[in-house]
Amino acid sequence: MNRILFMIFSRIALSGLILFLVAGLVFLGTEILPGDALEATITKDERIYYTAEDFARMRAELGLDQPALVRFLAMFRDLVTFDFGETILTREPVVDTIYHPGLNSLLMACVALVITPAVAIGLGVLAALKPRGKLDGFVSGATLFTYSMPDFVVANLFIVVLALQLGIAPAILLISESDPAARILAVSVLPVLALVVSGVAYQFRLVRVGMEDALGSEYIERARLSGIPEWRLILVHALPIALIPMLNGTAQFVAGIISGVVVIEAVFKFPGIGLELVRAISQREVPTVQAITFLAAFAVIIGNLLADVSVLALDPRARRTRHV
Repeated sequence: MNRILFMIFSRIALSGLILFLVAGLVFLGTEILPGDALEATITKDERIYYTAEDFARMRAELGLDQPALVRFLAMFRDLVTFDFGETILTREPVVDTIYHPGLNSLLMACVALVITPAVAIGLGVLAALKPRGKLDGFVSGATLFTYSMPDFVVANLFIVVLALQLGIAPAILLISESDPAARILAVSVLPVLALVVSGVAYQFRLVRVGMEDALGSEYIERARLSGIPEWRLILVHALPIALIPMLNGTAQFVAGIISGVVVIEAVFKFPGIGLELVRAISQREVPTVQAITFLAAFAVIIGNLLADVSVLALDPRARRTRHV
């Protein structure tokens, strides 16, 4: 137990450093872009109505005249307390700006996070039962093909085939960010499917390899010779071992889901956090960009921490390794 607590506390300390670096990189990325939030909002045609003194006064009111280091440290202090402040231009709370888009993206991601492991585990177990068989060859080839394609290619392929050719689902989602969750889910079949396909392609290979190794281990052979039924052997004894490689890849999987959400939302015009991030970047809304990226990094870190704890619970070898 002490080892587990030490691992958790060390990960939390490392997570603080990672969040600081993520916030710094995003802030630096927005700083090196030409112009600032004020210039991104006021068009060239409108600038003739403002004097240099007007711009100086407005920058002072928005805090844009402060040194970059001062602005960054103040912003990071607010981020770690989950006080995301106000938007630069409209002076609205950032939380209100990202609330509905964040809920929509979280809804879509949660559905994908539930479906993806279930499909990946089912296909991985079936493929590992008859390695190099027809099912294994077909699923392995299909997942390798989809895993090699970027998310925007998968999304556009679904639009062309499933929406335009077959008419199964709408290509563009004509919904508002404040619509009820049931309506959003009803028309979000293709975005969720695109997320699931990309996630299954990654997790299937981990489960399949883990399951094949588990079924060929001496531990499973001894259990089989002791007369344990085959279904119990697979589900109770081999499957927990096979899930360990998948859990070790949880951080990459969660990061892939988050990045996939941003890309897929832009393709399908889904009113989520991805579109809000694109808008915030185009308008140099640094507080909004920082809040979104901070929450995304926080989600990846929490997912990785939970995965590490799960590995310790499932794999006694990991506990012994950390005990040495």
